Amino acid sequence: SLSLLPSQLAKPLQEMCQIAYTNLAKTTVTFSSHQLQSLSEAVKEDYLGLMTTFTEYSKKEYQFLHLSIQEFLAAWWIAKHEKKTEEVFKDHFDDDHFRMCLRFVAGLTHLEHESYQQYFNIQQLDLQYKRKPLFGSETCHLSYFYQNPEIRQFDHVSSDDFDNVPILLLQLLYESQNTTLCQVLAQSINNRSLCLDKVSLSLFDWLCLSYCINNSNTTWNHLHLGYVSNQSLSVFTAGLTNNSLQTQCKRLEVMLSEPSVELIHKLLQPSFLYIIQECYCEFSFGQYVSCLVLLHFLNLPQLKILHLRMNPTAIPTLDNTYYTDKCTELEECIKINSTLKEMKIAYYGEDEVTSTIISVIRGVTRNKTITSLTLDVDTSPPPLPDGVIDQLLKDNNTLQALSLKIPDELLPSSLNIVEVNTPLTALEIGGWSSSELMTSSLLPHIKGLHCLILPEPYPPLLLFLSHPSLHTLTLPLDTAESAIELFTILQTNTTLKALSMEIKGESIYQQYWY
Repeated sequence: SLSLLPSQLAKPLQEMCQIAYTNLAKTTVTFSSHQLQSLSEAVKEDYLGLMTTFTEYSKKEYQFLHLSIQEFLAAWWIAKHEKKTEEVFKDHFDDDHFRMCLRFVAGLTHLEHESYQQYFNIQQLDLQYKRKPLFGSETCHLSYFYQNPEIRQFDHVSSDDFDNVPILLLQLLYESQNTTLCQVLAQSINNRSLCLDKVSLSLFDWLCLSYCINNSNTTWNHLHLGYVSNQSLSVFTAGLTNNSLQTQCKRLEVMLSEPSVELIHKLLQPSFLYIIQECYCEFSFGQYVSCLVLLHFLNLPQLKILHLRMNPTAIPTLDNTYYTDKCTELEECIKINSTLKEMKIAYYGEDEVTSTIISVIRGVTRNKTITSLTLDVDTSPPPLPDGVIDQLLKDNNTLQALSLKIPDELLPSSLNIVEVNTPLTALEIGGWSSSELMTSSLLPHIKGLHCLILPEPYPPLLLFLSHPSLHTLTLPLDTAESAIELFTILQTNTTLKALSMEIKGESIYQQYWY
C-alpha cells in the first residue's frame, strides 16, 4: 500500500499527487520544467520513476508514464490529502475527463460517506423497455396467444434513452465494493425494470452490472439484456454469486450468438433466477442440442412463460440412446410441469429436430396447465409420425391458443382428425411453405374460435358458419368472388373487431386491407 511507504518518500509522493490532480483539473498531461519548479529536490531527482521526458519544439517537456498513473495519483490526492474529498468529488462528477479518476477515488474511499448516496438515489430512473405501438389487428391477435409478446429488434423505440443507463455509477459501485449503494441504485430504477438492448457495454461494464445486481437485494421485474456475446455472458454470470433469495428476477430477455449448452446452463444456474417466471431467449447459430436446451429451461421451478428461438449451425454428435432418453425425459418434464402456462418454440435449422418436436407435442398433450402453444419450425424431415397432432387435439383439455407453423413436408402422412376436445379459442396455421394440408384437415373439426389466422385462402362463408363469434381474422383471398362473399358477410357481422386481409391473384389487384 502507498500508505506504507518509507517516511522519506511520503512527502515527495504527496507533491507528485498534488501536481497530478492540479494538472488533471486543467486537462493538462504535459508539463514544462517551469511548472515543476515548486517540487522538492527529492522529487526532481527522478520523479519517483513515475514521469518521463521528451523534447518538443526544442523544449524539454515532462509527462507521467501513462495517463492512468496521473489519474490514480490525482485520486490519491483527493482521497488522502483533500480536506473536503466529498466536495471535490461532487465538483468533478459530471466531468468526463475525471471518470477514471473518480473510479480510483471510489476504490480508495469505498464511498462510505453518506453524501455519496445522492448520486445513486435518483428519483424514478426510467430504464424500461419502450415498445413501438402495435398495429390494431396485430394487438388483437397477439393478445390471444401471448400474455407478453417477446420484444423483437424492430419493436424497440429508437431514442436517446440509452444515455440514461448509468454506466459510471455501475463502475463506481464495483470499484467501491459498497453493497449498500447497490441497493440504493436498484431501488431508484423505475419498476425495477432495466433494458440494455442496443446499449454498448464493455466486459468490465458487464462485471460491474453483475456486481450491482448480485448485491441489490431486489426482485427485478424485468431484465432485458439485449444482445450478449459469449465472453460478456461468461463475465456476467460469473459475478452472480449471491445465494440470497432476496436478489431475484421475474422476467428475462436475452439474445445470444453462438452459445454452447454449457454457456446456456451457466446463464440459468445462479439462484438469481430461482423465481424467474418469464423467459424470452433467442439463440443464433452455435452448436447445441435443442432437447437439452429445453430441459435446462423447463427445470426452472416457477417458470410460467417460455419463448425460445433457436437457429443452430450444427448439432453436437450424441449417442442415439442418450438422445432418445433425453427426448423421453423432455416429454415427461413437460407432462408433469404444473407452472408453465405459455410456450413458444421456434426452430430454424438444417438438422433433424423431429424427435424433440414430438416430445414437446406429446408432453403438452398430457399437461394440465399449458393454455398457449406455438410451434414455429423450419427444418429438414423426417416428418412427424401419424397421430401425434390428432392426439393433441383429442386428449388435451387446457389449450386455448394453438399456433402451428409447420410446412407440409414435416406433417404426418395423414391427419386423421375426428375428435377435438381441446377448448381452443385461437388458432394460427402457417409456415415457411404451403400449409394446405393442415388447413383442410383442422378447420372442419374446430368450432367456435374467436381468433383465426390462416396462410391459405378459405371460403369465408364456411368460416363464419363454423365460427360465428370471430373477433379477429387473418385471411388471404384469391378470387373476386371470395372478396365479395366476405364483404357481404361483414355488412351484417357484429362481432369482428380486427381483420387482416391479403387479396392476391391474377384477376384482382394485389393489396393489403386492414
